[in-house]
Amino acid sequence: MNADPSAKATRKAVGIDLGTTFCAVAHIDAYGKPQIIPNAESERITPSVILFDGTSAIVGTMAKQNAVAEPEKIVDFVKREMGKNKAQFHREFNTKHYSAEELSALIIKKLKNDAEKYLGEPVTDAVITVPAYFNDAERTATLHAGQLAGLNVLNVINEPTSAALAYGLDKLDSNQTVFVFDLGGGTFDVTIMKIENNHIRMMASNGDHRLGGKDWDDVIVNWVAEEFDKAHGENPLLDLQSYQDLYNRALTAKIQLSSRMRTTIVHSYAGKSVKLELTREDLEHRCRHLLEKCKTICEIVMQEAGLGWDQVDRILLTGGMSRMPSVREMIGGMTSVPIADDVSPDEAVAIGAAVQAVLSLLGEEDDSGERVLSQEVRDQFSAQDGSLIQVTNITTHTLGVVLWDDSKVEEYVFPMIRKMTPVPAGMKNSFGTAKANMKNAIVRVVEGESTVPGECTPLGICDIELPPFLPKGSPVELTYTYNENQVLEVIVDAYGRTNRVQIARNTGLSEAEIETATADLLQINVV
Repeated sequence: MNADPSAKATRKAVGIDLGTTFCAVAHIDAYGKPQIIPNAESERITPSVILFDGTSAIVGTMAKQNAVAEPEKIVDFVKREMGKNKAQFHREFNTKHYSAEELSALIIKKLKNDAEKYLGEPVTDAVITVPAYFNDAERTATLHAGQLAGLNVLNVINEPTSAALAYGLDKLDSNQTVFVFDLGGGTFDVTIMKIENNHIRMMASNGDHRLGGKDWDDVIVNWVAEEFDKAHGENPLLDLQSYQDLYNRALTAKIQLSSRMRTTIVHSYAGKSVKLELTREDLEHRCRHLLEKCKTICEIVMQEAGLGWDQVDRILLTGGMSRMPSVREMIGGMTSVPIADDVSPDEAVAIGAAVQAVLSLLGEEDDSGERVLSQEVRDQFSAQDGSLIQVTNITTHTLGVVLWDDSKVEEYVFPMIRKMTPVPAGMKNSFGTAKANMKNAIVRVVEGESTVPGECTPLGICDIELPPFLPKGSPVELTYTYNENQVLEVIVDAYGRTNRVQIARNTGLSEAEIETATADLLQINVV
């Protein structure tokens, strides 16, 4: 029996694009159409900037505008620090030390509060996006940030997958291969997606989560600082207010050069000033090494997918930096594949996340039998046969186990689930004990492409007690399973004994710290 489609939903899910420089939030309306939710300032995107003001945290445009006046109270670019523990990164305000998760939670809380005000109902659930090349720790930090903000995080999905969802929602009956170029303020991803038969499938992905618009800004900032030093013998970057002011001027100049051929930058410090002209050609010359990085990653992804450009139907550009003429020229130099201009670079990721949020709720409905979405929404996201739109991601990093090599007398990494394996994934293998009379078989789980353990990221340890007096080479069976939420479970079997462990994600905050942070964040007024 179907529930009354007019009944008010008890859960409201949104999609959140948690960007390095800007964020966006979207939802699916009562008619099944994705819509961007404006913030309290009536803006469609929100700057990822926090200003601490007493017991309040001001997030967005006002914080960004006050960056020059009060730089010591400002936090920005926090996405680049996700996954680090407090010893590696923290910011201190009012005697409290805030981790990257906690700072990101304040941004998400602002988005949640504004969405609730706009929609007139509580927002309970969310899908949050991350760069495809984020590792385990960075993904988990993002998940925790959403939870700290008071949301049930349905899923953490890749930004290019989300953008492809936004683009492909009305093209599911038209088979296409889409090349997603996602260059944001702080991260860069390239992903190839296949859209066919009501199914969006990730084929290959690569990227650099420390490459983005900020690197172009830094080039301008450093150039102006060098010219200032030449003229006046002083470094304007040594003063925090001066740096923040110069950064804002560099950002403005970069944006202007996307539509103009030249611009002027004036910067004053310690009663002295410089006035410099910057042309688009000069900026492109100074930043050519950054574009070369982007081009190299594009070529790597094409090789990993085993495709030629003649097999790609559309290029989808997302992220604000994709507006730069030099980016489009670089892509045009590689291929004549047309660029899809029917999706906003700033909004596509949030819209796709909202689509995934509804798909996740629909999946839960099918499992539980409880209906919280209207029939109109169900119809919008279902195929003619009633099946839901399917999305298949891949592993963007190899998941391996550390083994001992007797011949080389050293440890090495054996890949259990290789990069680009469709998710969910599973792999079973049998290994021998490294020496006789081992009391425990210790499994060290790592993430990365190298065969050298020290060059991979440790994820956790799973061990099992062994019977006494076993000879060297006694068999131990190992099983890895990796689900849609990218949670890894490891099972070790030996001589009738089994240990099943869900690998505790290597993230910045411990469970105890998460509980403390949740209570602390409730004391902060987020506006």
